[in-house]
Amino acid sequence: MQFAYSITRSTPDAEEVVNDVFIAIWERHQDLLGLETLKSYLFRAVKNRSLNQISRNRLPFDEMREEMPVPSKEFSALDQMEAKESSEKITALIDKLPTKCKQVFLFSRVHELSYKEIAELMDISPKTVENQIGLALKFLKENY
Repeated sequence: MQFAYSITRSTPDAEEVVNDVFIAIWERHQDLLGLETLKSYLFRAVKNRSLNQISRNRLPFDEMREEMPVPSKEFSALDQMEAKESSEKITALIDKLPTKCKQVFLFSRVHELSYKEIAELMDISPKTVENQIGLALKFLKENY
């Protein structure tokens, strides 16, 4: 359970993951009888299901735009209008990014995932995540 919690950062999610793994083992126990590395299998199953749980709890990247910060009511109407225009322009630029680049960028900036977490979630290398973020930032700076 601690291993699942270290990935999901949620006790209910970790419990659900561990229960799902044990149910899957019970359902497939005949297939697993000859398995010599049951411990490795358990850790891999918990890791994969934990990552799946995280991705199910996250919004699809197409819906992340709604998560953009809203201007505070403390600002003047002009400030709010400028902030809205700026947010709309940034959103439009983000929408122009290639799909994978857009997804990596939004996972990083909107959901505040680390490069390592994004890499595991998307099954790519952390270096690829770094490159995609760099490309997105360069595109936004050049076009803003």
